[in-house]
Amino acid sequence: MKKIIAAAVATAFVAPAFAADVTVSGSQEFGYKDVNGVTTSAMDATVSVAASTETANGIAVTAKINLSGEGANDGGSGITMTGDFGTLALGDAPSAADAFDVAEYSKLVGVAGVGAPDAAISWTLPTFAEGLTVLVTNGADNNNASSGENHTGIGLKYATGPMSVAYAKNDNEDNTTQTLIAASVTFAGITVNAENFEDGTSGSTEEKKIFGAKYTMGDVTVYGQNQTNENTSGTKTADVSAFGLHYNLGGGVTAFVETSTDDKDAALDSTGVGVVVAF
Repeated sequence: MKKIIAAAVATAFVAPAFAADVTVSGSQEFGYKDVNGVTTSAMDATVSVAASTETANGIAVTAKINLSGEGANDGGSGITMTGDFGTLALGDAPSAADAFDVAEYSKLVGVAGVGAPDAAISWTLPTFAEGLTVLVTNGADNNNASSGENHTGIGLKYATGPMSVAYAKNDNEDNTTQTLIAASVTFAGITVNAENFEDGTSGSTEEKKIFGAKYTMGDVTVYGQNQTNENTSGTKTADVSAFGLHYNLGGGVTAFVETSTDDKDAALDSTGVGVVVAF
C-alpha cells in the first residue's frame, strides 16, 4: 500500500503531456475501538489525486483517483465532465438513492447508514429552476453489491436557504427498488437531518429511519444520531443510538471519541477513539 501511494503521489507531480491542474489530498486516521469487550485498532489512509483540464469546446473535465476505496457508497475514482449539458460523472459515482443521503454522520461507530449502491454513470441536469437539482443515474450489475442487479435511478433535491428536501429512487432490473426521502435544516449552528430509506433488494423490503444532529461551537463539534431498521412485519431489527465529539486541534488534525448502543443487540455496543490528520 505504501509503495502504491508513493508511486501515485510521485506520478502526480510529473509534468503531464497536457495543461492540467493537479491536486493531491487525503487523510490518515488511527482508531481504537472496543465492541463488547473486544478491542481492535486500525490505520486508515485516504489519498486522492485529481487532474482538472478543459477541452477545446469549453467542457471542464476532472479525473480523480481515490486510492483508499472509502468511496464505496459516496462516489470515488472517476471522471466528471461539466458543460451546458450539466455534469456527467463516469466511474464510481453515487446512485440517485445515495447522492442525496443527508446522514453524513453514518461514520459514527456502530451506525451502518443507508448503504445504497454506486452507479457507473450519473448525470446532473442543467439548472432550470433555482434551488432544484435533478439527477439521473445508471449502475451496472457489479455496482449493486446487495443484489448484483443493473439499476437506473432518478433523484430530485430542492434547497432554499438553510433547508433542503430530497426524493430519490433506484429501480433494479429484478423489479426491486430502493427509495430515499430526506430533509436537512441548519439554524443557530445546529444541523438537523432526517431520512427514510426503503430497501427492497433483499427480497423483502427493509425500512431504515435515520435522525441526526450536529452542533459546532468553536473547535468542538458534537454529533448525535439514531437509526432504526424494520422488516416488512414492522419488527425492529436494529435500534442504534450513536454520539460523537470531535475536537479540531488545528493544522488539519482532529481528535475524536464516539460511542454507540444497539437496543436490539447489546453485543454490538461500541466505543471508539482516534485521531485524523487531513491534508
